[in-house]
Amino acid sequence: MSAVPNIPSTGVQTNENYALISGYDIYDRAFRKKLGAKVPRAQALSWMRYVKGYMSKRTTPRHQYYYYEEGQWMSASATIQSVVDGTTYVDITLSAADHTDTGTSSFPVVGQTVVFENEVTGYVYSVNRTVASAHSVRVYPVDPTINNILASAVPGQAMVFYSNGQQERSTGTETRVPKVTKVTNYIQTFREAYEVTDHAKQNQVEFSYNGQQYLYPKGIDEMMDRFATQEELGLLINYASGALLNANGKAIRLAKGFIPQITDSGNTLEYFGTPDMTTIDDAILILNRNYAEHEYAVGQGLDANLGWKNWLIEFASAGDNNISFNAFDGGKEQALNFNFKSISIEPYSFHFNTWDVFSHSDTLGAGGMPYRNMIGFIPLGKTKNPEGGQGNDMEPYISLVYSDPGGAPHQNKGDYCVFSEGALSPGGATNDTMYWKIHAVSYKSLEMRCLNKFLIVRRAA
Repeated sequence: MSAVPNIPSTGVQTNENYALISGYDIYDRAFRKKLGAKVPRAQALSWMRYVKGYMSKRTTPRHQYYYYEEGQWMSASATIQSVVDGTTYVDITLSAADHTDTGTSSFPVVGQTVVFENEVTGYVYSVNRTVASAHSVRVYPVDPTINNILASAVPGQAMVFYSNGQQERSTGTETRVPKVTKVTNYIQTFREAYEVTDHAKQNQVEFSYNGQQYLYPKGIDEMMDRFATQEELGLLINYASGALLNANGKAIRLAKGFIPQITDSGNTLEYFGTPDMTTIDDAILILNRNYAEHEYAVGQGLDANLGWKNWLIEFASAGDNNISFNAFDGGKEQALNFNFKSISIEPYSFHFNTWDVFSHSDTLGAGGMPYRNMIGFIPLGKTKNPEGGQGNDMEPYISLVYSDPGGAPHQNKGDYCVFSEGALSPGGATNDTMYWKIHAVSYKSLEMRCLNKFLIVRRAA
């Protein structure tokens, strides 16, 4: 490989602490502006780059780590399981799904007001928690002359504990313990390597920047692309594994990724054919029921993106739609730009981005894989961290969690490490075989908070 223009070259000395550089580094490191036009950037990490501005990053020393997530603090609605008529009141048993902590905790307390689906309101006179997962509330009508409380309390229907009413010189109401859930995940180990022999090693570029010596060897970009892609896909689609063993009986830990976390604990939706405005309507309704943010990043496969484009063309061609397109060149000729980026429906805004890894024929776009038709909704902004200290109690909904990869200062890149071995290693020979082998290693996981605000949309089979 010929030397990169305008980058000064220095002679290789075995006692120098050379840092290896690839396009993977150029994305983040301080010398990006100086070298970005000289050294190509890695093509991987497309989805993580897109959400990078809305992500945080933190370290953990444990390979099985946990964090605390605030539980659903409201849960004010309940489903009516059964009803017993008390003539002037009704005893309503809550459904098993409306209980927590092995069925011993539920939302209603004495003194609350409750509304039924027919708009009749009542007053919670007492709460009976003697039977786990089958708590009952005694409800009197607010106005017995006009409200038929028995006809209002229909099994299978919903009721909402919406407010409370207190007597003069009232005493304190029953307290509720804040709900906090302990979430466990694993740090996954990622590795990749590349080797050159003594006859091929001359294909490299050497340069100095801010007092540090750098090497850009031929083949390192391809290796780091593989490494970055494997990181990205692992943190995207892996299911967590705490019991997986290799052939030697050693434990293999897989981190639970983006899609499985939402599928298991967030929201899911299906569309038929191609996505259209009905898909957005359904997404808004689902997210809005879960106290959603009002601004979302939307990542999707190319097929889903083209589906939006086809819907837009059909919409624009309909006879009753008065749509005009401005001329790009300011003249008579006009062009249509179907770079469909955002939808805004007050108060919600969705910003679209195509995630290439969903569509590549040699990765997730292969064969009949479903990812090319998949759409992920990511809430923007920040949420509360129950563990946060002073000034650090708010953080983005997604965090990249990593363990320190170790290594010498010139090898440690923060959340990953690149080091080399062999007789031709630029830092000095590690053995007597004439080769140079480059290794990349990282320990990473993905932490997602408030999964009830996330949504995964799939095309129906």
